[in-house]
Amino acid sequence: MNRPGWLPGLVAGLLLAGCAAPRVAPSADRLDEGQLARAVAQSRIVPLTVARIVARSRAGEAPGSLIDDIRSSNTHLALPPETRATLRGQGVAEAVLDELAAAHARWAQDQATAEKVRRDTARIEAADRARAEEARRRRDDYGPYVSPYAPLWPYGYPPYRGYGGGFGWGVHIRR
Repeated sequence: MNRPGWLPGLVAGLLLAGCAAPRVAPSADRLDEGQLARAVAQSRIVPLTVARIVARSRAGEAPGSLIDDIRSSNTHLALPPETRATLRGQGVAEAVLDELAAAHARWAQDQATAEKVRRDTARIEAADRARAEEARRRRDDYGPYVSPYAPLWPYGYPPYRGYGGGFGWGVHIRR
């Protein structure tokens, strides 16, 4: 039996390609028990309220643990001076009040940055839409090949002495 020389190579290549399986993305890998517990705990964290902060302070909880909870729970409360004085009178530590003010300042800065990004993105998208519309209008008016002199002479220089007009730009073919 006479086989062509490329046939065994083709069969071997197809077999190897069929055996190759893509690696599963790392995000699809299973989590161990500790990672799963941390993810569940993170999803259950809700921002602290003023009443909860006061209750925990009155219960004698250390300011450090309150500050850690404020940071990890993404708590951002705007505290006017009157409320701050009231909380201070109810036993909330000054460090906790400072952290609440700093958290609110960080949140306000993040919101301002996000608004600036949204505004810049909208401006860039509007410019892209205008550019695409201008290109579409130009294509509709002049066709796909537009000369730099398109508003006046769509196909090149005008036909007067010295210039042949059209696409030749003065090149004359004589017989």
